[in-house]
Amino acid sequence: MNRFIDAFIPPLAESEILPGEFFWGAPQWIMPVVIVGVVLAAMVIWNYSQRGISSPIRLLAVFLKLAAIAFIAVCLLEPMRSGTRPKPQSNVMPILADNSQSMHLKSVHSDMSRGQKVAQLMNEEADWRVRLSQAFDTRTYLFDARLESVDSVTQMSMNGNVSSMKTSLRALSDRFADRPVAGVVLFSDGNLTDAPDADFDWSSLGFPVYPVLPSENDEVRDLRIADISTSQTDFESAPLTVRVTIDDVAMGTQDAFVQLIDLATGKLVEEKKIALGATDEPQEVKFRFRPDADASYVCAQHYANSGRPQSGQCATCKADLVKNNSRFYRVITFTESDRENMLKTPQRQGEAIQTTAQAVDAKEPTGQPDEVIETTEATLANNEQLVTVDRGSGPYRILYVAGRPNWEFKFLRRALQEDAEVELVGLLRIANKEPKFSFRDRGVSSTNPLFQGLGGDAEEAAQQYDQPVIIRLGVKDSDEISDGFPDTSEELFAYHGVILDDVETEFFTQDQMLMLRRFVSARGGGLLMLGGQESFANREFSDSPLGELSPVYATSQSVSAKPGSFRLALTREGMLQPWVRLRDTESGEKDRLSKMPSFTSLNTVGEIKPGASQLATVRSDDGREAPALIAQRFGKGRTAAVPMGDLWRWSMRRDDRERDDPAQWWRQVTHWLVNEVPRRTDVQIEQSKDPSQPVTIVASARDEDYLPLDNANVELTIMPIEGEPFTIKAEPDDSVPGQYKATYWTRDPDGYRVTANVVSADGKNIGQSTSAWAAQSSAAEFDNLQLNRKLLTHIAKQTHGEVIRDDALDAFVADLPNRKVPVTETWVYPVWHRASIMMLAMACLCFEWGLRRFKGLA
Repeated sequence: MNRFIDAFIPPLAESEILPGEFFWGAPQWIMPVVIVGVVLAAMVIWNYSQRGISSPIRLLAVFLKLAAIAFIAVCLLEPMRSGTRPKPQSNVMPILADNSQSMHLKSVHSDMSRGQKVAQLMNEEADWRVRLSQAFDTRTYLFDARLESVDSVTQMSMNGNVSSMKTSLRALSDRFADRPVAGVVLFSDGNLTDAPDADFDWSSLGFPVYPVLPSENDEVRDLRIADISTSQTDFESAPLTVRVTIDDVAMGTQDAFVQLIDLATGKLVEEKKIALGATDEPQEVKFRFRPDADASYVCAQHYANSGRPQSGQCATCKADLVKNNSRFYRVITFTESDRENMLKTPQRQGEAIQTTAQAVDAKEPTGQPDEVIETTEATLANNEQLVTVDRGSGPYRILYVAGRPNWEFKFLRRALQEDAEVELVGLLRIANKEPKFSFRDRGVSSTNPLFQGLGGDAEEAAQQYDQPVIIRLGVKDSDEISDGFPDTSEELFAYHGVILDDVETEFFTQDQMLMLRRFVSARGGGLLMLGGQESFANREFSDSPLGELSPVYATSQSVSAKPGSFRLALTREGMLQPWVRLRDTESGEKDRLSKMPSFTSLNTVGEIKPGASQLATVRSDDGREAPALIAQRFGKGRTAAVPMGDLWRWSMRRDDRERDDPAQWWRQVTHWLVNEVPRRTDVQIEQSKDPSQPVTIVASARDEDYLPLDNANVELTIMPIEGEPFTIKAEPDDSVPGQYKATYWTRDPDGYRVTANVVSADGKNIGQSTSAWAAQSSAAEFDNLQLNRKLLTHIAKQTHGEVIRDDALDAFVADLPNRKVPVTETWVYPVWHRASIMMLAMACLCFEWGLRRFKGLA
């Protein structure tokens, strides 16, 4: 019999048992059980047949008794089922908790902070932790700026300035790269400060992430600065715009105030009011203003020298002072009830201000300030930020070249005298050269009559008959442009911009025009061409490098200037350029243009070149329209043309005597001409979005021809607002010639200025450049106080994990054996050894007996 059974159902070895399979534990009992079962079934059927099985009740009784017999018969065969479970202590299950300052926050309807709830959940005596430790190799970690392994949750201080969640998860992935990881249980609010790119694939971590989130609503009352951006233009009345985005949650209906304060002077620039609760969207506040004209002068070793010094040297060490136009502004927002808290003492960036809700946490060492401030918000740490504004470092030098004396230079020079950032150097021709073939008597001097009578030596050095008479104005020394227009690139490249006014092409040599072209395209300088009798004229101009630089094509007409009456108007594109308009609004600008005097001299030019922008036009009395202001990019620089030859009429006939519009326009145009011109030295700051990463300081160095300068020695002097200056060295960048880099970790939230001092390989001083930045880690840490459920859900979904409710941790741990884990073991459990099977058989028998008693069959 056993041979027959083994042939019919062969026994399974333990190694052949597969997960999820059913098999019989006592297959040798199959035949006896079948025989006994058939006999009992036949007896039951025969017994009921003797009594007439006709009613449904009797049929049900027969079925119940047969079912009970079948259940008992199956149990005799010992049915078994195989399954899998995590192999104890073979899979790693890290428990990761956020240890940053944002864990001190409390929701509106909670008496416990997020950190206190996490500490309570992570208690080593909790049932879910005990069960989890039995099946997995659990490790406890905390993270803020870095990942830290801890023995107990009591080490959770919640004093980190950042939440590097992505970096910490990546560190866990690298740390357990050769170990089986069943998953990571994550306790965090999801507001990470090291946000990855939008297309970052969280599944690359290699393990599932199980974020634990509260089941109840975790709304935090907060008024915060969501974003700050700055933009600078050449609009003189308000060149700087600071845009502040304000967001609020659960603040109700009340007024909030936003202030902009100059950090250096403590002066309030402006305060604005917004209404909270009026909309669910963030609100934007704009500050448009003109910073104070005075720049600061600093010494790299003695930072105390600030303001406008009496001399150009430090009073302490006599070193040359560096002009620094970088400024810091403080932006704060608050409600009326918190006005005193925000204004009584300026808070340092990064110091999380404790609130009444955090008073409980303050009893334990948390690294937070001792002062407890009563406020309606969860925290005031995100109610202020520092803003850095770099207005550039002048002065910029502009070379003005005029073919004949005119009124234009007078008004231009008068306008720029009020601008400390621009220096104007004039090169004016007051008399043309006479032909060399003029016949003279022997007694007639060869000196130009304008210079006769000055003395023998002076007349010999003066212009001769065959030389034009040129005067220089605004030069630094006697050698500057002493021979007229520069003949070398070193001399021309010392300027940032060139203005040509009523000068013909023949005034320049071919080499000078080619050099002027390189000045714009390679050096990055600006060129402005003004109209006049000799400007934009004939084919010689069109075929020359000047014609190539012009944003308009020249005409072949011999007479290029035409008289008439012309009214100026701005195009739509011109209205959008701050350096072109003089009023804040379009209606104000149109009203100004209507009051402008008409012009009478206009150069005839051809069509506008592709890529150039027509910013202004003039219209004659007969309705003809012509371009009046055209600009274009050319290489690294920019060029512009104004074909009108009598702009000076605007200054002489202006109606508004209190406001000098022509002077403002000249200053705006010249700033536009030079504000992007590179210098021989430059320094820029590259800040990462992650505040835990260092700041990269990039310095650039160029030689006399403004080509990259290699092998230079670059020292960076960093000056904190509060602290002593120190010097670091920048190393050459192997990928970019003439570029030098250094990294600096900002340990404390503060404002920082940096001065780059560049010295060539032969010891020659190339120059200095300054910049500034603000380090404010709290701005990222408290950027958003609400739980980031969306991100945590996204991470769980991509990693094939699951978001766990904090009240369902026990159910989660109980279900873990049914989830996919790296290392498992197969185990067998008896299906028949269940109380439910026996109870089911007994229930069938009892129910059958009850039916028989009910019908009187017992």
